[in-house]
Amino acid sequence: MLRVALVLQTTLLVEYGSLQSSILNPKYPKEPAKTFSFDYSYWSHTTPEDSSFASQNLVYNDIGKEMLAHAFEGYNVCIFAYGQTGSGKSYTMMGRQEEGQEGIIPMLCEDLFEKINEDNNKEQLSYSVEVSYMEIYCERVRDLLNPKNKANLRVREHPLLGPYVEDLSKLAVTSYTDIADLMDAGNKAR
Repeated sequence: MLRVALVLQTTLLVEYGSLQSSILNPKYPKEPAKTFSFDYSYWSHTTPEDSSFASQNLVYNDIGKEMLAHAFEGYNVCIFAYGQTGSGKSYTMMGRQEEGQEGIIPMLCEDLFEKINEDNNKEQLSYSVEVSYMEIYCERVRDLLNPKNKANLRVREHPLLGPYVEDLSKLAVTSYTDIADLMDAGNKAR
């Protein structure tokens, strides 16, 4: 049996800091790195043992908790994942069904119902939670909770309430389990 090992000299092309990311162009190595500033910049391309590794929990604590707090203050909140195929959008948003690998959406939903239950025990408040699940792909908007509707849904703007998707399903839920079941159904329609 013959085993061959190939050792390559590799150069790190992307560098992450706490608020900035720098990118080197491998075609022009003498050019200075291009640096971009962000509210947050994460590195998750190593193992959790690496001190610079950004866990799902860190991302949620930085972004998700603040979003949820703003929602309970009465503000509309939105998280939008955008990027090339394979860049980690689905993983960041949904994660995996393993301990510590949950994404922003499952963690936010768990905390949402925990907060609702706390508030219901303290105050005379009433909450209703509705879920919609849509996909925007190649400029087509699809309702993933109503897969029989193959039509391209239209994005509209209400003069007081702002943007909305016309004819998008809204389903009432009372727990994260309800949401997880709807997400599973929606994922099958993708």
